[in-house]
Parts: sequence; C-alpha cells; structure tokens
Amino acid sequence: MKFWHGLALFALLVATFSYASISDSFGRKAYGTWQSLEPDSWASVWLIRTHIDPDADIVIRPAGSRLDVETPFATPDSAYSRDKQSSGFEKLLGHIEEPDTALIRMGEIIHGMESATWSFEEDEAPRIVEQAYRTLQARFDRQYVPAICYGQFFDTLYQSVKQKDDSTQMSRALDGALAAISADCEWAAAGGAGDIALKEKNHVETVPVAEILSPIASGRKVIFVDTRETQEFDESHIPGAINIKLRDINDESVAALKGADLVVSYCLKDFRGYEVARKLMHHGVENSAIMDPHGYVAWRALGLPIAIENEPGASALARLDSCAQDPVKCLNKDVQ
Repeated sequence: MKFWHGLALFALLVATFSYASISDSFGRKAYGTWQSLEPDSWASVWLIRTHIDPDADIVIRPAGSRLDVETPFATPDSAYSRDKQSSGFEKLLGHIEEPDTALIRMGEIIHGMESATWSFEEDEAPRIVEQAYRTLQARFDRQYVPAICYGQFFDTLYQSVKQKDDSTQMSRALDGALAAISADCEWAAAGGAGDIALKEKNHVETVPVAEILSPIASGRKVIFVDTRETQEFDESHIPGAINIKLRDINDESVAALKGADLVVSYCLKDFRGYEVARKLMHHGVENSAIMDPHGYVAWRALGLPIAIENEPGASALARLDSCAQDPVKCLNKDVQ
C-alpha cells in the first residue's frame, strides 16, 4: 500500500505546483493529464507508475490547463488518448517492449468501459468492471476519490486478469477490493480529500431517460450538452444538443443554458458528462443533471433519436419530439 499512499499525496501536490518547479527539483521524466473521472485516465496513471516508469512525475491539472510535460496522455490531441479503435491505456502499452497478456486484456476492458455497446453481449468483463468503478466513485462523491483508491482498484483488476478469472471470479475479486478500499482509502484521505467530500456533497441529479422525455413532450426547455470532442459531436449527437467541452466552460459559454428547465450533460458513458454537469452548477446553471442509464451509448441503445452529420436540425428535433410524445413505441424494450 505504501506506493499508492505516496501517489495519493503526490496527486494533490501536482495540482498545486507548476511542472517547472517539479522538473528542477527532481529531474525525472514527466507525464501529464487533466483531472478526470474517466477510467482510461486513472488506469493510465496506474500503468505508468506500475509498468512503464515507476519514478516518473505525473502532473494532473484542471481541464484545459497547459501541460508542459514530455508525455501528455488522456487529453485531446495527445498521442495517448482514446479513439474508436483503442483506449489511451492501450496506446501507452507501446512504451512496454513486451507487455504481458494481462495488460493487453486490461486495455481491452478499459476500452470497453469507455466506448463499448451498452449490452456487452460479447464481453461481460467491461460491464463488471464499470459497475465496480462507479461504486468506488460513488463512495467518495466521485470528485474526491483519493489516488490510492484508484491504484488499489486497478491492482486488483490486474491480478484478477492475470489469474484468468472468469466473470464471476472477477466480480468477487472487485467486490472484495471495494470492501477493503472503503476503510483503507478513507483512512489514507483523512484530513485531505476525504474530508472535503463530507463538506461539499454534489447535487448533480441522475434523471431517468423517461423523466427527460416527459418535459420535452410538454414543451418545457430541456437542453442537452454534448461534452465530447468536436469530431465525435459532428458525426452524431442527441438532437438539439450543444457541444461544450469541459475545458471550455466559462460564464460566456454557459449563458444560453441558464433558465432552462433541465440541462442534461452527457459523454459516451457520462464520466466526463458528470464533471461537466458539476462545473455547470458552479457557473450558476440550475437543474444540471446526467441521464440514467448513462451516456450517449445508452441513449443509442435505447433506440432514441440521434442527429447525424449534415442532417437538418429541425428534422432531428421533430423525431425527438415525436418519440417524447409516445416513448412506448420509441424505446427499445430489450434495454429498458
């Protein structure tokens, strides 16, 4: 546990001090990313510290901050960020001459958690790990999970994969880790992030999709905020959605959202969607929420309308309104 206790303290420090001062003091190679709730980001931190460069400095800064580091990861335009083909974790495996099969399998699971279909029919592991990961975050109010907890979580996952556990065994292993983490992480965070979580509970609601469609049907003002990158948004999105990335949130960019009856932020699985919803609240956007089931992946799996590239906005909105008026005919009953 000693290693991850150190990383927990370090993660808090790097958010405060500039990379220049760290580099001058230690002279070690630095990797950098933005603060995130996404599993790909924290799995990548784990991978760097356990298999790529245990002595590396890992710089974690707010979204949109400048990263003056040799190797940025899990940020837009970095060489090690998620795309349709692979996770950032999988791309970082290129730093390892011969990654073992357990690491390769972990990469597949992480990619599945971030972007696989909602049903997980072909591979049960991403669903199991995603559920456990969400449970971990919920215990610390999501925003305040100490780094040691993420480290222990991915340690357990790696050992389970290495032992070639089946889905039942993996689920048990992660459940056992969560039970152990509850006490260990809370102790490690005493006086730090853990106490902050007790003082500042989040108020981002998770609203069932049916309760999102209902106000749309009654003509109330519901605004969707798509938090993904521009290319992803342009390819397809929820009809009428506005594309606002976490790093671009400011008083000016959120002005059009104020006064809405409901503002629903989303990404593929809502790890980033949650962060945006929370930040919107801090900028005075009331009724900020995320959807249940989570994210754009779930929206599509439910059979709900999407706007595709070059489709007239009015046409897509009309399909959404029609669905909201009669969701029974619209929703995929196999996913509900």
